[in-house]
Amino acid sequence: METADRQGQASLAEAKEKAFARAAIALLRGVISRGRDEALWQDVLEQQISLRDYFQRIGLRLYLDAADEYAYLRQMDDAGLPRLIPRTQLSYGFSLLLVELRKTLGELGTASEGTLVVSLPDMVRRLKPFFPPEANELKFQQRVERYLNQADHMGFVQPVPGREAEYTLCPLIRSFVDAQWLSDFADRMEEYAAYGREQAAGTEDDGLFEQDGEEGEDGLI
Repeated sequence: METADRQGQASLAEAKEKAFARAAIALLRGVISRGRDEALWQDVLEQQISLRDYFQRIGLRLYLDAADEYAYLRQMDDAGLPRLIPRTQLSYGFSLLLVELRKTLGELGTASEGTLVVSLPDMVRRLKPFFPPEANELKFQQRVERYLNQADHMGFVQPVPGREAEYTLCPLIRSFVDAQWLSDFADRMEEYAAYGREQAAGTEDDGLFEQDGEEGEDGLI
């Protein structure tokens, strides 16, 4: 009986260690939410104390919102350690998309409850005034679709299954696009407007707004 108990305890410890490793690796890769992976979300909830202690030792802070059901890592600038999550710059168009998504979340969130959905045509309509007139409407739509795909990779939206070009707004965007972010963005709108005019001359859509992590699929916040 004692041997069986020891084996059971060893198996339980091994299972907890694997759950911790899965959660830690997933957090290092990006945002975790219950809507995307129920089992992984439960691992993070159960291991959150150990995860906080572990990441704090390497200069990262775990942000976990139990109400909105998401978690992510952010660099602790005052830790005095080498930077693990590099700072990158968000592009002009993608920054504008985030502002419009945050505004939409605020507008819809005060008027309704439950899942909030945006569509590609709606985002095209909202972003069009910020860009020079585009002769090729399809090309502009494809650009906005790329921004939405980027937002999906970063955890701000999620495609609605079975409904083409529709996306669920994720509460995570409230944490990233906060009052300070919007204030900084507003202060730079004239620079962005000038940059948008340069786009008409064929300038590349380079980054103008700093953010922790990568913009791509495995980006960290």
